[in-house]
Amino acid sequence: MELNHEEIIHALLAARSGNLQVNILVSLILDLFMEVEALREALIKIDNSPLEPAVAEPEGGSILNLAKSTYQRAYLDAAFEIHNNEGAYGGLDKLLAKFYPSSADDVGRTWRECLLLERLGFSPAEIDEYKTVAQAAEISS
Repeated sequence: MELNHEEIIHALLAARSGNLQVNILVSLILDLFMEVEALREALIKIDNSPLEPAVAEPEGGSILNLAKSTYQRAYLDAAFEIHNNEGAYGGLDKLLAKFYPSSADDVGRTWRECLLLERLGFSPAEIDEYKTVAQAAEISS
């Protein structure tokens, strides 16, 4: 059985009260997730639309509006999301939810990769077809 993002958050936060090495590893893992998310989002934005020039607000504007490249914008968005506790979930919840579904199917499988397939624009029917093909590949010898 695979863990969902809420179970992972609880386990990581519980682990942080442990020793220094565990705290460092948890921090490194979370930093890597943020970096991977920024890269994913950059690629999605590159594929879907050209970068519009950054428009500075009067008196300098917010750093969040000053990105000059797709990667800068994606990284700022991902980094800010870690700190954004607006809404029902905190920033860490929001980040991990992009990698780990909130629920599993009837056999306890989360199909993590399908979250990105959905973000890439695959339809629910195409994702179901992917699952069928992937399950068949697991069974074939």
